[in-house]
Amino acid sequence: MNNLFQILSYLTIFFVLSLSASTASAGLKVETTTQDLAAITKAIGGEHVDVHSLTLGTRDPHFAVARPSMIRRVYRADLLVVIGADMEIGWLPPLLQSARNHRIQPGNPGYLDLSRVVPLLGKTKGPIDRSMGDVHTKGNPHYWLDPANGIYIANAIAKRLVQLDPGHATAYQANLKTFKQVLNRKLSKWKKDLEHLKGKPVITYHKSLIYLANAFGFQIVDEVEPKPGIAPSAASLNNLMTRIKNENIKLLLIEPYYERRSAEYLKQQTGIQVIVIPQSVGAQTTIKTYVELFDAIVNILSSTGKN
Repeated sequence: MNNLFQILSYLTIFFVLSLSASTASAGLKVETTTQDLAAITKAIGGEHVDVHSLTLGTRDPHFAVARPSMIRRVYRADLLVVIGADMEIGWLPPLLQSARNHRIQPGNPGYLDLSRVVPLLGKTKGPIDRSMGDVHTKGNPHYWLDPANGIYIANAIAKRLVQLDPGHATAYQANLKTFKQVLNRKLSKWKKDLEHLKGKPVITYHKSLIYLANAFGFQIVDEVEPKPGIAPSAASLNNLMTRIKNENIKLLLIEPYYERRSAEYLKQQTGIQVIVIPQSVGAQTTIKTYVELFDAIVNILSSTGKN
């Protein structure tokens, strides 16, 4: 009996030490609502953070389903980083309620809403109703598609990591400095590569690329959706087709998760060039970092719209 007690005691001690070592090596547990935020958090946190995204870059981040695995991860998280501006309004509140983690509730240090630190475009004034479509009254939430906003995002994430884990503040600040240096250097090149798009009229599928347009100077003159989130009708497509022909619009940009039939119809009827834009880290298997996202976007756009 004594031998059995000793064995159990040793096993218990071993388990506790193993668990402690595992926890220590994992660092801060961070959940983000998109892969873009996860990539930036990883760039800043390095080996001191364990980062996961609650959604995939191949899917529309407006929509997600709170699976049990997501609830478990959110329950264990030290920090939750969100896009905000109502991007996740349809799925994040019930997920937070189910997870019951007080550390990452809005208003606590473990909850970081990045829409509060980025200058938002497209804020809506006046009365809003559902007849206007999926309108974001707080501003357009697709702000990560301007690489300059990546600096705001990285600064805010670094500041919060330092607050939650001051012991690794030096590492976070060093990683932040490197991230900003690389992004600023690349931004100069990206703008040069896309100079030919400045002032060019462009159509997009959804009202989600205004930050990309703002970054590189092209003009979004219309969307395939007649209203945000509303599927195009035959009448709205015919009206858009007439505008494309009359104004000689050459380029239509669309994210990979939207239906292609409408864009292909416009292409057949007008000859407009349809370009699929990877809108997020993870949208393609080769895009694993925030810088790689814009490398891919610029690579696609650099050979378009030159005629």
